[in-house]
Amino acid sequence: MATRSSRPTILDAVLVVPGTMGSELRDAEDRVVWGLAPSLAAQRWLGGRTTELHVTEEERAGSTRLRPTRLLRAPAFMPVLRGVEPYTDLLRQLCGRAAAPAAVAEFPYDWRLGIDVSAPRLASAGFAHLERWRTQVRDERLGDPDDVRLTIVAHSMGGLVTLQAARHHGLAEVLRQVVTLGTPYFGAVKAVQTLVAGRGAPLLIPPAAARALARTCPGLYDLLPRYRCVDDGGTLRSLDTADLVALDADGELATESQSRWDRLGLRSEQPLPYELHALVGAEQPTAQSVRLASGDATFLPSLLGVDHRGDATVYRGAAAPLGSAAFALPQHHGPLAKTSEARTFVVDKLLGRSSAPPLGTGAVGADIPDVAAPGEVLEVVVTGAEGFGDVAVTSTYLESGGPARWAGHVLGDGRVVFRHEGLPPGLHRVEVRSGGWSPVSDVLLVGA
Repeated sequence: MATRSSRPTILDAVLVVPGTMGSELRDAEDRVVWGLAPSLAAQRWLGGRTTELHVTEEERAGSTRLRPTRLLRAPAFMPVLRGVEPYTDLLRQLCGRAAAPAAVAEFPYDWRLGIDVSAPRLASAGFAHLERWRTQVRDERLGDPDDVRLTIVAHSMGGLVTLQAARHHGLAEVLRQVVTLGTPYFGAVKAVQTLVAGRGAPLLIPPAAARALARTCPGLYDLLPRYRCVDDGGTLRSLDTADLVALDADGELATESQSRWDRLGLRSEQPLPYELHALVGAEQPTAQSVRLASGDATFLPSLLGVDHRGDATVYRGAAAPLGSAAFALPQHHGPLAKTSEARTFVVDKLLGRSSAPPLGTGAVGADIPDVAAPGEVLEVVVTGAEGFGDVAVTSTYLESGGPARWAGHVLGDGRVVFRHEGLPPGLHRVEVRSGGWSPVSDVLLVGA
């Protein structure tokens, strides 16, 4: 009788590092402050009750007020920066392909703080996890422990924390490879949008609350664009601290974050002592440059008129280091780590395989709103579709799970608009399905 062959397994120790907003945070009384159920998260933004997330002067001086406990188990949302999905599917798939589930661990961190705060903790966690797993490999005879090294899978800001830990805290010594999903190596104009959101419009509580929070968080300053993104009428220059101060940002936090980014060494194609594989979001409408005038900002979906697109948060060219090849996936930033394509990409890299795009229909882009009022007629504009027969838009109310289908109308030039009205207050997941790829999705907040 023929025996069934086993699939190749991952022998390395694997550490999953989430992105911005991707870690649950608890206070000294063990209450969840970030990572709430969707209904409670929506109520917090609609009520403007986000001040307990603001970074205090004591925290900037080094005190610890909130404790990261685990990776997200429920969708999270911040206006402008949009939604981030749980990492449950990624963790489950990695555990299923590892030599034993104990090979896979998660590293939650306080994403509000600068990457220099989280990097040494990540290095310590990486060394400890690797040593524990090597001991188990030896004791259970799963393989040669001397062949075991550490692999990090990082989403978004987690890639910057990993790079800081590798360059300045010795983690590079034990790393075999790093896989990043949507990491803003050169920042995102969306971070500037967050710092000006709701300014001058006090009735728009969610964007204004997001701005008030972002203005205090060193970690969100670490996402500021580091490429030439300021459009001065036909020429591009870098964003500087004076620009940010004119937009009412914190000049000290801006200067400190620039210094942290400079220490990452991303200005040159400096070789790394480990393999780096980058997956980038593509084909989605993405803010890529900004025009500044008298303290006002106009955000543009292009660089000098050329639309490179991205993942709706990070422009495509900013999501990989200089000189590195990147795998492009048509998806929004927050759901990147949840998609089947990204999970397959990660597993392939950990097994030493190459990855290629799946067969199927062409990629689509989706302009999905982030905040809307009750009863408002909502629109999602889809690009890259031949007609609304080739694409469908649905939304799911995250409180009850009830789906709603949107009506489509062809605009021409490969664009289709889908409309819906009367979504109930709360968080909704909007999905654009076109076949061949996972649905392009994001989280929408409906409320006054």
